[in-house]
Amino acid sequence: MEVIKSSNFNNVNTGPMVLTIGVFDGLHLGHQTIINKAKEIGKEKQLPVGIYTFNPNPLKVLKPAIAPRAILSTRQKIELLSSLNLDYYLEQKFTLEFASIVYEKFVRDYLLEKFNMLHLVVGEDFSLGYKGEGTLDKLQKIAETAGFEITCVENIKIGDKRVSSTLIRELIEKGRVEEVPEYLGRYYRLDGKVVKGKGRGKTMGFPTANMKLDEDYVLPPEGVYASYVLYKGEKYRAVVNFGNNPTFPGSDFTIEAHIMDFPARDIYFEHLSIELVQRIRGEMTFESSDELAEQIKKDILYTENLLC
Repeated sequence: MEVIKSSNFNNVNTGPMVLTIGVFDGLHLGHQTIINKAKEIGKEKQLPVGIYTFNPNPLKVLKPAIAPRAILSTRQKIELLSSLNLDYYLEQKFTLEFASIVYEKFVRDYLLEKFNMLHLVVGEDFSLGYKGEGTLDKLQKIAETAGFEITCVENIKIGDKRVSSTLIRELIEKGRVEEVPEYLGRYYRLDGKVVKGKGRGKTMGFPTANMKLDEDYVLPPEGVYASYVLYKGEKYRAVVNFGNNPTFPGSDFTIEAHIMDFPARDIYFEHLSIELVQRIRGEMTFESSDELAEQIKKDILYTENLLC
């Protein structure tokens, strides 16, 4: 997959293609359905397939007070899309100036002139251009005269719930992370760098990797989670704590992963990923570090049985 940022749009010649457009802020099963449809059409027409997306999330520019936290980072998005075997990743830097472009100009100057789009694949709620005025019915009228086609993919429902980034964020924020894969298509993953902590876990016999996250991710409630840790191509079981360690007053909020069966080595400032599988319990205050250690043993045993 060729990654092209908007700063280089004028320097590339992509040729005719099938294109899908959106924020794709979760790359959940609904988004994947749209992408797979675009791939299907690309195969039928023997055309490359591209995804046109935006960074940052447009709401961070237009309505920062209500902009949602991220479900995945840009790095994760590119990694996941690459695994779907797309041909082009087109990333538009989203600014107020870009947001002011009317939909007719966007279609003409960007989709047709820059990328020679022959087929557009989008979801049923799609719109583009200034204030979202480029609705599907208006785009269809342009398509009829400009010579491209549009395919609209219906929203995906599982049971009575529509698959959406909003639903996934709500599940994460409520700690119901075990339900997330049903809609996301994978475990919820947080990427970050290992930083130095206070070393309390190591002193108690449970060394932890303290995480500084790469992105302003949506976070689950404070508590302990059965998880997987991904490090340099290897996957380990882990017990991960989100919280302020109330047993030790004055502690800051931390994300700490006790990685099970991990070879003893220094991994400070290295990257790893956490996949949240299930919430074990909320954060608790213990009378002593010994009492806390006993509970950690129970958390580890639970995780071992769950992820065996």
